Amino acid sequence: MADGLSTEKPVDLMDDYARPLCLSLAAMTTGISRDDGARLYEGARHVSAAAAEPYDHALRASAKAANAEIRRYIPSSPERLDSSGFVALSQTLPCLLGNAWFALIQYPLQWTELHQQPALIEQAIEELLRYSGLARTVTRIATADIDLNGCLIRKGEQVILRIIAANRDPDRFPQPNQVDIHRNEGAHFTLGSGSHSCVAAGLIRMAAATITRPLLERFGAPTLVSPVEWQGGSGFRFPRSLWVRLPRAPQDEARI
Repeated sequence: MADGLSTEKPVDLMDDYARPLCLSLAAMTTGISRDDGARLYEGARHVSAAAAEPYDHALRASAKAANAEIRRYIPSSPERLDSSGFVALSQTLPCLLGNAWFALIQYPLQWTELHQQPALIEQAIEELLRYSGLARTVTRIATADIDLNGCLIRKGEQVILRIIAANRDPDRFPQPNQVDIHRNEGAHFTLGSGSHSCVAAGLIRMAAATITRPLLERFGAPTLVSPVEWQGGSGFRFPRSLWVRLPRAPQDEARI
């Protein structure tokens, strides 16, 4: 698919690359056919939209019905991902990739460095997850009274955790509002932490690197050709499209 992307005219990295690849991955890992995956795609989009804006009751209702339909095709199984895995890979993963690629497009010199040093891709993915991770907030219920830096949180109270702020904490990450593919502090919260880590974190990291690497190897730093239209809500937001012009990669005398 990467070889088929045009360098002569603008391409949409979301619809022309990310979404079809992620749909194929979602079908493969849940054990359904690509055709069945395509049929379930629209319902999965409703589920994802409800997660992006959790306070919209209409979205929540449509997501409930869509979830029931998806479960008919993808029953729970210890060997394969279930219906939530299908939604995560077909919908959430391309949103995450769109955010990461948009961030990297803002830093073309780092795109070029990754083209020259593809071995850095896994480390770069961690930095892009930190800088442009999808989840903006999550909620938790306090299980005990706690005094946090002078703020009393009582047992049973709902706490809103701003993941996006934690990932930009200047006390943890020097120059947090910049992308630095050489950053190695780690410990971001994009895929959770400890007992609350995403169960598919390893798969997401591998898929993000695997899907991104061909773009970095084959093309020079892209340039946006139209403003980004953002979608989502208080839960997360992402580019609806990423229309770019992909230059041919410079011919390297030797890769570093």
